[in-house]
Amino acid sequence: MGEPAYILKGKVIDGTLDAPIARGAVVTQGEEIAWVGEAAALPSRYAQSGAQVVDLPGRSILPGLVDGHIHISFGEARSEEELALYTPVEFRTLKAVWNAKKVLQAGVTSAFDAATTFNIAQSVRDAIDSGMFEGPRLAVSGRQLTSHQGLEDSFPNWMEFPPGQAGVLIRSRDELVEQIRYQVKDGVDAIKVSGSNDSFITPDSLDGSAFTYEEYRIVADEAHRLGRLCTVHARSRDAVADAARAGFDVIFHASFIDDEGMDLCLRNGCVIVPTLPLLVNAIEATGGSANPANAGFQREVDAALTNLARASRAGVPLVPGSESGWSPVPYGQWHAREMQIFVDDLGLSPGQALHAGTLGATRLFRRFGDRVGKLEAGRYADLIVVDGDPLADIGLLQKPSRFDLILKAGRPVDRTPPAPRRPMHYERHKMFLNGIFHYDQEAGHGVLRR
Repeated sequence: MGEPAYILKGKVIDGTLDAPIARGAVVTQGEEIAWVGEAAALPSRYAQSGAQVVDLPGRSILPGLVDGHIHISFGEARSEEELALYTPVEFRTLKAVWNAKKVLQAGVTSAFDAATTFNIAQSVRDAIDSGMFEGPRLAVSGRQLTSHQGLEDSFPNWMEFPPGQAGVLIRSRDELVEQIRYQVKDGVDAIKVSGSNDSFITPDSLDGSAFTYEEYRIVADEAHRLGRLCTVHARSRDAVADAARAGFDVIFHASFIDDEGMDLCLRNGCVIVPTLPLLVNAIEATGGSANPANAGFQREVDAALTNLARASRAGVPLVPGSESGWSPVPYGQWHAREMQIFVDDLGLSPGQALHAGTLGATRLFRRFGDRVGKLEAGRYADLIVVDGDPLADIGLLQKPSRFDLILKAGRPVDRTPPAPRRPMHYERHKMFLNGIFHYDQEAGHGVLRR
């Protein structure tokens, strides 16, 4: 038996809904957890092993966090145009690897990439898994399948569908099957469907569905036949209900879910990843709900808080996600915010929110879900040591500076912040002004109006 690397002592919060061990210990050995229990019961073979002991007052030990919705290839884009039309694929890939380390440094040891541009997410996943770069364990979707009514077909009909868009336009049912098989050949962990539009794109995004029930069923059946998870971007009531009825595994957003949708999620074992930080941050960054431009976003947030609280009480599992990759949710900064939303706005206890963001999220990871998310002997030693008690203040998990230690596979994560970089000119869309510069005749000077 090899020597353990660490003996960690403190309050052990193991990722389940069980009561924590107030005076606990976790022993790591190589890349795995070797032992978990009461510190007083620590076997002598570990106590006498010469392992490094971390025993600081007021600390909590918990599994590494899971972010159920990121986009590692998006590069903190500020618009669909910037995402789809700018930045060469080679530079996007290098930037994605650079950003992956920020995610890990926030204590996120596993994450689900919910749509990629090109095949960047698969490459970043593989580069991390092969030991080339530091980052979280990733499960990845390919480009999401969209119809003309889906999120990703956001450009005018006279334009060719941009190759840099995080989607692929589906024009027939045969193309649905072909694209699934194509993406599986490219090594995706999950198939993603754009089941509704988005209020960032069009004001009619909250009604209807981008695909028919029969089309959702084709996707679910073929994805499952090939051993892949089946996921959907679905904000509208119809998209949620049709996807859940078809047997999709994961529903992103579900802001307008109704009783029928909740029943179908329960019946078919669907999990919901609300991913509200994108909307909430966009509202906060632009003047709050008092800004008329935020009315559509605020309407969706209000509906989501009501509907998802009811869904949670009904027993539908929720998993937190950040949607890091867009400019309102930069990498490394907002990964635990949805857990705070779960507690403050959806009625979950801090323990339930922490469970949702650890062991409860492992169903997103078919390849390694049984090895992460819980402090248990035999699982990966992916864990964090926190100065304080997240069961008393879930907001601590949004403060990585309060983490004493982040381990991934038993190794300490390099906490050195990445050096600032200079954005390249081709990463940004080009504008003269963010508005129209009108001439005010009475004042005799120009006024910028948006």
